[in-house]
Amino acid sequence: MDALQLIFGIIVVVLMLGLGAAMSPADFKAALRMWKAPLVAVLCQFILMPLISFGIALLLGVTKEQGISMLVVGCSPGGSTSNLFAYYSRADLPLSILATSLSTLLSVGMMPLCMFIYSGPFTDESVAIPLTSLITPLSLVIGPVVLGMVIRHFSTKIALWMEKAASILGTLFLLAALVTGVVSNSHLFTDHWKLWIASALLMPVGSTLGYVNARLARLPSKACRTICLETGLQNSTLALTILAFSFGDTEKFRAVSVFPLLYSLFLLVDGVLITLLFRFLSRNDPQSSEKEKEPKEPEANKNAEKGISEGKSIASEKQEVQAEDEEDTPKRLASVV
Repeated sequence: MDALQLIFGIIVVVLMLGLGAAMSPADFKAALRMWKAPLVAVLCQFILMPLISFGIALLLGVTKEQGISMLVVGCSPGGSTSNLFAYYSRADLPLSILATSLSTLLSVGMMPLCMFIYSGPFTDESVAIPLTSLITPLSLVIGPVVLGMVIRHFSTKIALWMEKAASILGTLFLLAALVTGVVSNSHLFTDHWKLWIASALLMPVGSTLGYVNARLARLPSKACRTICLETGLQNSTLALTILAFSFGDTEKFRAVSVFPLLYSLFLLVDGVLITLLFRFLSRNDPQSSEKEKEPKEPEANKNAEKGISEGKSIASEKQEVQAEDEEDTPKRLASVV
C-alpha cells in the first residue's frame, strides 16, 4: 500500500465513523416500519445511477480510462453531503441519513455487481478494476459505521462531536483534493471537454429521475426531495479511494481521477441550485408549513377554554342570585303576612 492509498483509506474510515455516529438501531427499526421511502432511495441509487453513468459514457464516446472512472462514480453509494443539502432543502433529514447509511452498507455487494454488469466496454488488460481493489476500500466501510453506531448508543454527545468533525474533515479533504488535482492536472481538465459535459449532466439527470420515481411511488413531497438529492449525490471520496487502490500513484490514476474531481465540483454547484429550488417550492408545501400552523392550535384551545370558563362563571353567578332570591322569598312573604 503506497502513501496515496493510505491517505484515502484513513479519510474513508473517518467519514464512515462519522456516518455511523449519526445512526442508531432505532433508525433501522423505523425503516422496517416505513420501508417504502428507503427502498425507493436504494433502488434509485443502484439501478438508476450506474445506468445513467454508463449511458452518458457511451453517448459521449469517452476513452476507457474516462469511462471506467465515470462508472466507479455512478456505482458508488450516496455521499454524506446529501444530508447537508437535505437539511437546507427542508427535506426529510432522518430519511436522508438512513438512505445514505443503507446504500453505504449495501455497496459492499451492490457495487461489485454493478461494475461487473457495466464495465465490459471500458476495460482491457491495462484498464481494469480488480475485485480486490473494490473489496478493500468497501471493507473500510462496515467496521467504522458499526463502531460509530456503538459509540452513539453509549454517548450521544461524543457521537455528535464525531459526526461534525467527520463532516468538516471530509469537506476539507474534498476541497484539497480538488485544488491539488486542478493544479497538477490542469492540462487534463482543459483537453477533455467530454468530461466537463458528463460531470455537469450526471447529478441533474440522476436527481431528476430520482424525484420522478419517488413521485410515481406516491411518497410525500419531503421524501421526494430527499430521494432526489440522495440519488444524484454520489460518494466521490469513496470513488477516488477505489481508483487509488486500483491504479496507485501513477500517471493512469491522474487520468482516471479527473472525472471524480470534476463531478465533485459540479456536485457543489448543482446541490446549491437544487437546494434553492426546493426552498422556493417548499413555501407553498403544506408539509413544510405544518410546524408554522401548530402554534395556532393551542391559542384556539385557550380561547375555547376561556369561553367555557366564562360560561361556567356566568352560570354560577345565576345560580347564586337564584339561591339568594329563594332565601329572600319566605322573608318577604312573612313581612306581608
